Amino acid sequence: MRIVIAGAGEVGIHLAKLLSREKQDIVLMDENEEKLSALDSNFDLMTVTASPTSIAGLQDAKTANADLFIAVTPSESCNITACMLAGNMKAKKTLARIDNYEYLLPKNKEFLQNMGIHSLIYPEMLAAKEITTSMRMSWIRQWWEFCGGALILVG
Repeated sequence: MRIVIAGAGEVGIHLAKLLSREKQDIVLMDENEEKLSALDSNFDLMTVTASPTSIAGLQDAKTANADLFIAVTPSESCNITACMLAGNMKAKKTLARIDNYEYLLPKNKEFLQNMGIHSLIYPEMLAAKEITTSMRMSWIRQWWEFCGGALILVG
């Protein structure tokens, strides 16, 4: 699977490392060349030094051939713009990290999909869910959700 990750912060680097170990075809893009060069030599991935909102940079990352485009920069507006561009470049699926709950409202789902944004990640909500689940099920050390929560494996 070809995956383009926009943003070489903690989340982007962690994703790139995990997915490259799984032998996925990973492209990591960021404006910080130093961060990218350190990763390029240690992991099986391609790096592109460019802004995720640069059309030329997205073309260099071959975003049009991406099965998944993930925007996880610290900037919500950059992530949304990058996903809109990637979606219009025909990336099969896009995912943006957001900081504003408003984007998750059901009334906005179709609007965002029409703009090329397929999925959203809201870290604050994920953390809150983890905390409440661990409080309710303190005996569980780990759990994994499959099929949108229809199947849960606990350990």
